[in-house]
Amino acid sequence: MTISQERKPSSNKVVGRVVAFGALAALALSGLTGCSQDAAEPAATASSTPAQTNDSSEVDAAETAEPVVEREPTRVAKSYADGISSEEVLQWVNDAIDQMIDPPTDFMGLVWPIGRALDDEPDPQVFDGDPFMEHTDVLSAEQLDEVSGFFRDWQAGLEGCDPEDARGFDEGAARVERWIKGGANVATAPDPCFDSRSSILAWSADQDKQTAKQIFFHESYHGLSNYLLKQCGPILGREEDDMNDLRWFAEGTADYFGVYMAAQDAGRDDYVQTMLKRAYLDLRGDPGMPLEANTYVQAAAMVLMIERRIITEEQILNGSFFNSCDWINTFAPGAPGMDYIFENFNKIEVSGGNYSYSEATVAG
Repeated sequence: MTISQERKPSSNKVVGRVVAFGALAALALSGLTGCSQDAAEPAATASSTPAQTNDSSEVDAAETAEPVVEREPTRVAKSYADGISSEEVLQWVNDAIDQMIDPPTDFMGLVWPIGRALDDEPDPQVFDGDPFMEHTDVLSAEQLDEVSGFFRDWQAGLEGCDPEDARGFDEGAARVERWIKGGANVATAPDPCFDSRSSILAWSADQDKQTAKQIFFHESYHGLSNYLLKQCGPILGREEDDMNDLRWFAEGTADYFGVYMAAQDAGRDDYVQTMLKRAYLDLRGDPGMPLEANTYVQAAAMVLMIERRIITEEQILNGSFFNSCDWINTFAPGAPGMDYIFENFNKIEVSGGNYSYSEATVAG
């Protein structure tokens, strides 16, 4: 699930180097300045008076060139969970960003622990409409204050967000605080503005570390994707809810990325088997499950699309599909070739413990 504000690409060119903050340095946000009119506006250019020549009054190109705002990219991470260090989360952040062709300037990773679920159903009335489940607390009230304060301080210290984006900071921080202090099983990708985004994860007691890594990388992929449904809606003149039949592709690519990256982090290369096995077992319980059902079958569909050479693994891993809104039409259910994927994603076979699509299914 991705909670986001509308991303508006910055008009400023950003140059600089990556600055990574470890477990202690991740809290040192005082050196960052808050969003302000000066930070958001382009630097002053040369005089806008047209240059006078003997035969032309055109403005010299150098005078109208887009200004360069020097700002160093930041990579920040913090974990409050025993068993996952801040250094590890920072490494996950850097590894995810290193895969991307066009990542945002700033990215933050945040992990904290929650206990067991208090019931079996989401509690939207507790979380102001957000469909999360309540869990028992692991951290003290003071520690929960620290976790929510970390997010609030990181967001308040961002550079490069324009004043319009900054007006939503308090509401966004309050929403995240409600999740943290309410024990929500939240995993999402808040993005205060186009250039500054994040991935946050409440690590529940019933998840092992490998699962937590997969989920974190999954949400990081959403956070690092430039144009998802919410951003493409206004560009294409369509309502976001009218494009819900495209969510399978956004979720399938994100889950493929999550499983791949978690396996790489653990030094394993069995990620395709992991994806196909999960989907196979789910489909055994519900053979008629549609592609829209969950991320397990959606990630498996990515495997079939790669094997049919509709897409490449590299295109998934580098996030290039989401650097424009072209994917909306390319992977719509009615687009050429998609009907085959919808009809055959469930034809996973197992032989000798190996999960695969048959040659006949791949060939079509």
